[in-house]
Order: sequence, then structure tokens, then C-alpha cells
Amino acid sequence: MKRILQTGIFLFIFIPDILAWEIGTPIGSKTNSIGNCSVALNEYWSCHNNPAGFANYEYFAVGLSYENKYLLKELAYKNISVIFPFNLGTLSLTASQFGYEHYNENLLGIALSKSFGNNLRIGLKLDYIYFKYSTDYEKKQTATFEIGMQYQINESLCLGAYMFNPINVKLRTLNNEKIPIIMRIGLSYFINDDFMLTAEIEEDFENNFSYRFGLEYEIYKRIFVRSGFQLRPEIFTFGFGYDYNWFTIDISAQMSKDLGSSLSCSFIYKIKDIVKR
Repeated sequence: MKRILQTGIFLFIFIPDILAWEIGTPIGSKTNSIGNCSVALNEYWSCHNNPAGFANYEYFAVGLSYENKYLLKELAYKNISVIFPFNLGTLSLTASQFGYEHYNENLLGIALSKSFGNNLRIGLKLDYIYFKYSTDYEKKQTATFEIGMQYQINESLCLGAYMFNPINVKLRTLNNEKIPIIMRIGLSYFINDDFMLTAEIEEDFENNFSYRFGLEYEIYKRIFVRSGFQLRPEIFTFGFGYDYNWFTIDISAQMSKDLGSSLSCSFIYKIKDIVKR
């Protein structure tokens, strides 16, 4: 009974329309551990978070991510993606699911990312979204797209911008529930080879602005410690990562003053025999 009550409170506070709460939110334990900053990162999980950010990814790779939001299995967030590098750019296929058997949100995507010179990266992602309910209710579905840009100002500083659902699609229901429009803009800055700072602002046109800050420090030979925080809602984050020759593993924890803790982990397997030429 307590678990059901907690789930109900979560839905009441964070899902006013009972739809599209998780769609468009940042994915990957690295991002989760640095205050949910993602827009200016140039890394694997950009295939979910900003399609411009994986343009320079060199290897064929498969990634899995799992987040247990507020330690409730009904709020599990599962993600999988594959990246294919080739001569004309970098291609990615992604799939995400949030929820449980009686209500879940699902997103399937295909993204293409490309570098234009040494400074500019642009990415486009097409999404198919469907919401599945208990057997008594009809499945709802729609399609939209995401677009992202990154500009490498210099070797240390990167500017990123991203928009999800710029065409403002809606579901065909009695209330015409909206898929959120989400915009992010931010910076990442490498103080040196070991220490990175990042910050961004998100506007989702429903809950106003969210402010995010994060840092990452390589403490020893590809072992990373990370931390950050987010304002509106207030969340403190931290985590660790290890980047080995052919795999990467990250873990993170988030603490909300209102709803408690969330845990996540992600794993990337790289096939280094298949590289971008």
C-alpha cells in the first residue's frame, strides 16, 4: 500500500497530464551523475540526449541503461541504443521505455549525426512514440523529431543547443494531450585533461526553466568521479565511471529533497575492430 501511495504522489506532482513525463529527459548514468547535464557533452549517450553529440564517436557500440526512479519498480526507465559509424556520418538506433505493465511510455528513434569541419556538429533524430495502458484502454501513438547542434569554440570549450518536438505534436485524445516541447542550451569546459565543468538551462514550456550544473574529474587512469545539482526541481547527484579499452560502465545516484533517492547504471560495449574511416 505504501508503494502504491508513493507512486500516486509522484504521478500527481510530476505528471499533470499523466503523459510524456520521461520522454525527452536525459539518459545515461554519466549524465545522471552530473546534474542531468547533457547538451554540450560529446559522448555515446548523446544519441539519446543531443543527436549532435555523437558525431565524432569512432566505434560500433551497444549501450544499455537502467534507472530506478525513487526506488520504485513502477518507475523503471530502460534504454538501449546502437551506434554505427560510417563515412558520411554516424547513425544510431535507440529504444526507451518508462513505466510498468499498466502504464508505460515508449520511444523508438533513429538519429544521424555529422561533423562539418572541426568545429560544428549537427544531428537529427526521428522518433516514434507510443503510450501503452492496461488492456481496457487504447494505445496512443504519434511521431516527432529532435534536432541538436554543438559548436567547438576552442579545444576546451563547447556550446550545445537542442530541441525536442519543435513541431508541437499532440495525441489524438479527448483532451489532446501534449507531447512536451523541450529546449536546452549549455556549455562544457575542460579546465585541463582531467577536469570538466558543464552547465545548462532547460525550458519545457510547461514547468519553466531548470538549471543544471556538473563536474567530472579523472582521479586515476580512466576512473572518473562526478557530481552535480539541478534547480527546479532541486536534485543533488553524484556517481563514478570506468572507461576500459572495450567497455564503459557508469553508476550514479540522485537525491531529491521531496521524493528520495534514484539509482542508475549504464554499460557500453565497443567493438574496436569496426571504426569510422
